[in-house]
Amino acid sequence: MQKVEYFFLMALLFVVPISWEWATKITAILMVIIPIKIIVEKGGNLQLNKYPQKKFYLLFMVTYLLYVVSMVYTSNVAEGLQNLEKKLSFIIFPLFFLLSNLSYLTPKRTKALFYSFLCGTLFFVVGNLLWATYDYLFLQAPFSRFLGREVTKIHYIHHTYIAMYCCFAIVYSFVQLFGSDVVSKSNKVFLSVVVVLSALFVVLVESRAGILCMAVLFVFLFAWLFFVKKKRALTMYCGTALVVIMTAFFIVFPSGLNRIVKTGQNLVDTEQKEDIRITLLKAGVDVAQENLLIGVGVGDRCDKLIEHYEKNNLQCGDLNSHNQFVDTTISIGILGLLSLIGYFVLPIVLAIRNRQWNIEMLLFLFIIAFNAVFEAVFESQTGILFFNIIFCLLFYASFVSKKELQSYTHDV
Repeated sequence: MQKVEYFFLMALLFVVPISWEWATKITAILMVIIPIKIIVEKGGNLQLNKYPQKKFYLLFMVTYLLYVVSMVYTSNVAEGLQNLEKKLSFIIFPLFFLLSNLSYLTPKRTKALFYSFLCGTLFFVVGNLLWATYDYLFLQAPFSRFLGREVTKIHYIHHTYIAMYCCFAIVYSFVQLFGSDVVSKSNKVFLSVVVVLSALFVVLVESRAGILCMAVLFVFLFAWLFFVKKKRALTMYCGTALVVIMTAFFIVFPSGLNRIVKTGQNLVDTEQKEDIRITLLKAGVDVAQENLLIGVGVGDRCDKLIEHYEKNNLQCGDLNSHNQFVDTTISIGILGLLSLIGYFVLPIVLAIRNRQWNIEMLLFLFIIAFNAVFEAVFESQTGILFFNIIFCLLFYASFVSKKELQSYTHDV
């Protein structure tokens, strides 16, 4: 049963950056495995007293429960049920990590799971680049075939989420590459390729938030390499190489950088038309403030926003606020906002208390929090599945696995 479970975990991590539909199907299989394992193991592995850190997974269930309760006062029941179904991962993965005996997840096996994610990301990136190259060389496709939505012909994914996948791939690969003195040559080549191609793809998909997020991540990573790992010469060499590579990327593909520059100019120039995201954010904040206590309900979020757009003659169509913190507040009020903030704050509190600084965990939280300011990342399966499986796995590896493995070894 552990081998079967591990196989599907490996498959899930591989397909998450490729297709949320496939990831959903594998998640359903894992849900079937849980009760079977509980029967086989004669009771499961809840043991919150033994592993108090596992209580954090309950926070996800509290958040989901708030959404369920909001169905009582939501008007659009059909939309509400659809949203609850979409957010089921906030229950499924915490339950999985709460109830399943994962003592077999040694650090080596956990690393293999993350490497599966890297392979999936690389498969998606390389596959799309090869297809674009073929179209450009043999089918006379324009150079724009490499840019924006056009470069994701294999399976379209919104550029914000692609950038998030690539940014986490960069973080994990960078830490694996420079965090240990014992890394095989083949592993160095693989990790270096992941970093370079992931960075290139963030530029190609032209995600403004993704490019900015990646830039900040590299600052954090090189600061970690310089001050924590104390590899100062290596930091200088790699930093110089990165600057050269990124400069070359933006010279060949300037559109991504141009979008950021243009956005900055529009924000400064008051005579220019206001950026649509600013308009959406202002409208979302207004609706959130009007319904701060309990929100409007999980089904009425979009309806209330559209009503506000029409009332104030805003040309925003049926778009959401493009800010997860605002969207959550609109749906389930201040308690929902606090629970959402808890996802990012409580792991840091645990890290300080236990003196267990997992840079992959911290930078993953930064990736999600940063992009949540510009996109409602938990209103799409591409964001929900990615966040839940990566977060739960990182949290387990950071705070639970060592104690669970020691306990299992002691019991044996």
